[in-house]
Amino acid sequence: MKPINKTMMVAGLGGTLLLAACNAPTGGGTANGTATAETSASGSTGGGTKPPGNWNATDACTLLDKATVGAALGTQVTEAQLGLVHAADGSSAATSECTYVLAGGGRASFMARWSPIADNSDGAMNAAKNATAASIKAFSDKPVEDIAGLGKKAFFVPGINQLNVFIGEDRFVIITLASADNAHAKDIAVALAKKVGA
Repeated sequence: MKPINKTMMVAGLGGTLLLAACNAPTGGGTANGTATAETSASGSTGGGTKPPGNWNATDACTLLDKATVGAALGTQVTEAQLGLVHAADGSSAATSECTYVLAGGGRASFMARWSPIADNSDGAMNAAKNATAASIKAFSDKPVEDIAGLGKKAFFVPGINQLNVFIGEDRFVIITLASADNAHAKDIAVALAKKVGA
């Protein structure tokens, strides 16, 4: 097994997943972001012109604040840095990433995405998981793990301690706890995902 450069791997996987899940018209929405009869008849949620409630994907640091992350990890978060901000525009998704600097030098990150076209289709979710599995093979022999009962679909990437969760029809989050203890990272990430609606 080759050594993992966790920072580079996390950045690469995060970007790949955000792109893989972006802007694919699916049953329930069209490329221009309008609802179809299928979404109206099915009663599915998401895909409107506004994200649900106070779920603002362009401010990941507010969705999952540093006090919550620090409490979950059992350490102080000294700084929360917002980056990769993109506002939704037509059919393009709103995104951002919060990087948490931990006391002692560790880091964690949280990426949030909301799509105005409700594109969390089975095809898009499976493509994201398959892209992750293919990418991780270059760095690890540990398989990607499905997480049952969390969001619409969730999977965990051991070794880099990354949880990917599709929430409803229109939201997607990635929680990466690269410096967390491997034995507890998955449980901590699942608990954090539940805090943002998974």
